Amino acid sequence: MNMVSEILPNGDDIPSDDSLPALQTEISTIVESRNAAIATMQEALDNLSAAYAVSNTRMGAAQGFANRAHMGAMPPAYIFGPKRYERSHTRKIDVEDSMKAFVADTDASIWSYLLERSGIRSIMDVEAIKEWETSMAEGIPEVTLENLTATFQTIMADAVLIFKRGLANAFSKLDRRFKSHDGFKIGSRIILTNVFSEFSGSWSYGDKRRETITDIERVFAKLDGVAPDPHGLLHAIEASRGAGFGCRQSEVETAYFKIRGFKNGNAHLWFTRDDLVVKANKLLAEFYGEVIPDAAPENVQPEHFTSGSLVRAKDLQFYATPSSVLHELVRDLHIFEGARVLEPSAGTGDIVQRMQGQNARITAIEIHPDRAKQLRRFASAGCEVIEGNFLTYPATACFDFAIMNPPFYGTHWMDHVRHAWDCLKEGGKLSAVLPISAELGQSSKHVAFRRWAEKHSRGWRGLFTDLPAESFAESGTRINTVILTLCK
Repeated sequence: MNMVSEILPNGDDIPSDDSLPALQTEISTIVESRNAAIATMQEALDNLSAAYAVSNTRMGAAQGFANRAHMGAMPPAYIFGPKRYERSHTRKIDVEDSMKAFVADTDASIWSYLLERSGIRSIMDVEAIKEWETSMAEGIPEVTLENLTATFQTIMADAVLIFKRGLANAFSKLDRRFKSHDGFKIGSRIILTNVFSEFSGSWSYGDKRRETITDIERVFAKLDGVAPDPHGLLHAIEASRGAGFGCRQSEVETAYFKIRGFKNGNAHLWFTRDDLVVKANKLLAEFYGEVIPDAAPENVQPEHFTSGSLVRAKDLQFYATPSSVLHELVRDLHIFEGARVLEPSAGTGDIVQRMQGQNARITAIEIHPDRAKQLRRFASAGCEVIEGNFLTYPATACFDFAIMNPPFYGTHWMDHVRHAWDCLKEGGKLSAVLPISAELGQSSKHVAFRRWAEKHSRGWRGLFTDLPAESFAESGTRINTVILTLCK
């Protein structure tokens, strides 16, 4: 049993494999009806095309008489008369294009119907629905028994993940603190800027938070075990602000929200159901996933990975750096030829390989013997591979760059970042991919770390850059991540 079924009052609200047999029966009926409709339409178009051919042949002879009668032109009264549009007609039909349009319209309707019928649409967030609709617009998959069955088998199997992903997407759009399952504290207010126009007092043009609020409202209704009230809060806000034109204040409270609007266009929002926020945070924790220990304590050395005398370090998780993350990690560093680059916890060499392509001089450190062995394939005159614990590496300030994907677990990354910083020379730069708790965490250690990091920020560009959601999914975790950039 997954956490969703435990948390939701009505577990049946989330589609599952159990409803597949009934859906498959309906799919079979739909496909048969669709194929029959297409055959009928093809026959009708063929008949219509033949009728046009006969009509055009006979019109050719009639047109000759008409041309002689009117000297090659229609009478002005006929052309410009009040009923001229009623007499308009076409002389041919493109059977192939018409058939393609009919099939596309029919298939699009079937896909949309089944998305609704299966219950999947009701658990999708606005962004997921838009992505679905965009994919349909770009190319509608042919409706066949095999296509529909395979697609909805996959979707239904992933229904819980779809719901949790939609929840994470909606809540993190509303407030960044929800990018981590423990970043938002119960009772906190959410500040929404530029929600209303300072000029007219109505919704700001193009603001997408109305969609986000609708998503949150839908999720809360699911968690509360009641039918969603689409746009309930939006309608309540509009009613509280009243008619008229100009900036104004407002306040309204619904089943799940309290929102206060201000004349400057901003708004403050509170959740009124702490129990539902707790449920949402539990689902976020399950979706993002707990990071498996991936850091060795300072007293652990490579030999402990085989002896088992101190820790089961051989079980430490390894979160390899995906290529898309690596691109963002080094994009703004401007690494010059011959630059000295430090990579702590180098893993199997993803970053090292990228640096070798830029003719940098690399020092790569890795504690795990198996990964260090793989890392040695990059060893050369320009790359030094050290098998050992980075935290015991002498902090000589001799490196131009420190590029790192340190351990995500707990706050081990703080120790790695601070030690790497000590290894940089004046003018050096540090770029590290970190869990989003580095930016959002509220513990005394997190606050102290950010206070230290602010002293070495890159100015107006700030400390942190968001990476896309699920950037490390291929490496085994969906936690949100950021890139920290420091300048010495």
